[in-house]
Amino acid sequence: MKIFLSVLISLLFTFDILAQEYTISLNSNPQIESYLKKHPNSEKKYTASKDPLELPFWDDFSDSNMFPNSNLWQDQTAYINNTLAINPPSIGVATMDAVDSQGKIYETADYNTEFIADSLTSQPINLNYPGNTTIFLSFFYQPQGIGDAPELNDSLFLEFYAPDDGQWNKVWSVAGSDNKDFTFVILAVNEAKYLKSNFQFRFRNYASFGTSVYPSLATNCDFWHIDYVYLNKDRTINDTVFRDIAFNAPLHSLLTNYESVPWKHYKETSSQTLKPDINIAFKNNDNVMRLIDSLNFTLEDLNGNSENQYWYAGTYTPSPSQQSDISLSGQPFSFPENTNNSSDFKLTARIVTDTYDSVQNNSVSYIQTFKNYYAYDDGSAEAGYGIYGNGTKYGQVALKYAPLKQDYLTGVSMYFTQAFQDASQEYFWIYIWNVDDDGLPGDTLKTIEGIRPEYEDELNKFHFYEFEEPVQISDDFFIGWTQTTEDKLNIGFDYNTVNNDKVFYNISGEWIPSAEQGSLMIRPVFGNLSGSVNTNEKKTLHIRPNPAKNYIHIDFIRNPAEIYTLEIYNIQGKQIYFVNNFTDDILNIENLTKGIYFLRLTNNHSEIYNTKLIVQ
Repeated sequence: MKIFLSVLISLLFTFDILAQEYTISLNSNPQIESYLKKHPNSEKKYTASKDPLELPFWDDFSDSNMFPNSNLWQDQTAYINNTLAINPPSIGVATMDAVDSQGKIYETADYNTEFIADSLTSQPINLNYPGNTTIFLSFFYQPQGIGDAPELNDSLFLEFYAPDDGQWNKVWSVAGSDNKDFTFVILAVNEAKYLKSNFQFRFRNYASFGTSVYPSLATNCDFWHIDYVYLNKDRTINDTVFRDIAFNAPLHSLLTNYESVPWKHYKETSSQTLKPDINIAFKNNDNVMRLIDSLNFTLEDLNGNSENQYWYAGTYTPSPSQQSDISLSGQPFSFPENTNNSSDFKLTARIVTDTYDSVQNNSVSYIQTFKNYYAYDDGSAEAGYGIYGNGTKYGQVALKYAPLKQDYLTGVSMYFTQAFQDASQEYFWIYIWNVDDDGLPGDTLKTIEGIRPEYEDELNKFHFYEFEEPVQISDDFFIGWTQTTEDKLNIGFDYNTVNNDKVFYNISGEWIPSAEQGSLMIRPVFGNLSGSVNTNEKKTLHIRPNPAKNYIHIDFIRNPAEIYTLEIYNIQGKQIYFVNNFTDDILNIENLTKGIYFLRLTNNHSEIYNTKLIVQ
């Protein structure tokens, strides 16, 4: 059974399961699903190249985005990422699991049976070197990483293609196991049937769902990570050293305690919001000590309101075959204030090394976002969290937040993941609690009853649950839920940021600290969608049809003496439409992508008319 548990289930094969908290792998890959919806023709580029590639063949997946580089690879079922592996040789790996090129679990997947899942197939390569015995293919692989561990009956294997025979032949395989360090493999490519002008190789994996009597918990599984794929001539079996220094971990937020905070909160408390240091990681893949001539940082204002900021952070001599985890104190960056309701900045780290060093893995970036919410998570779900089993009906989960300033809480954004049997019909209640004297959830400040999980159709997109009336928040508080059944909700869970010290769950009347290492993807939203609090009266705006595709009728009692302003915001609070003197009753929405939007109509007496629009 492909499931992460904080407590081992001793009654695995009975029909009862003990109440507990858990995290499970995702039922799909939302990054891939989102990318394909935004780029519907992307699969067309994955075709065989007209002419075979010439040696050397090299890919460390550091400059690919989501899918393998189509100049080197023919298919796109492997997922290119920099969050799922642990200490890879360089930033970016190819992850092979149990979901297809659409990000969904393979239709051939079944219980009790292994099935062939992903493939990573090279473009044709010119190996027309008859009799050459110096051609070798090498790579690194890691089972599990921070994903699900492949079982012993699962495997990763490599095949070579013999062009004249038209046959794929298995030349290497490894059985599934728990998390390990990256392992290096080097194989000779010297048989005559492979030394042809259209040679190819491909990685494939067997996956399985085991024999779980709880198939609704079966999800994406059996993770393998591949890096540093290198095919070339004039090598030997002992060619195991790479003269390369590379970043091998992502950057993170510059904010203390949070990945993101509301922009207006930061602007009032900037001096107490920034971290005093920056953490980075790079690896010397050589077998001798190397010199990094300079480590440099750039902070770019993506909104164009301020000049770039730069920081020279010194020189380094990383030890042979070692990863260096560096904490740089005294970082000089700040986020210049502006009058916008949100702001975005790009932090980039670069290393300058010897001229023979590969440069594609010598930079790494992070986007620092300021909108109208707080977030512990980095926006990418690696698993789903919940409480499940006997006794969890009316169970509760709470996540603690410490706001930087007093403000009005207008709603909660939640990211839900899916398993085979989703929870979209399971009702739950959202709760807001204050903090009691013991630092645990205390009195209830707000509830929203009778709501259900909503699965969005974009990249790690959160669903926003808006309060009818805002709640004034002056001190620390908890947000969370009470479930009405014993079924899982599967809130998105981020393994790359760890904040479980702020999570508590309550199954039997006692709040228990969470043991799951990561961050819940639940975000409190402050102020209205324009980024400021307005406590004037809000009135309902009626639109039809809703959901809609092409146009909507806007029905409200119009006062001819008033001037009306119409605004449309997306679910992230970004204004995407504005007209100062709105007079029409019909609005064309053909340019809006599928999703949920918020319409606000305001007159010159500051009366506000609100409604929610669903675009199909």
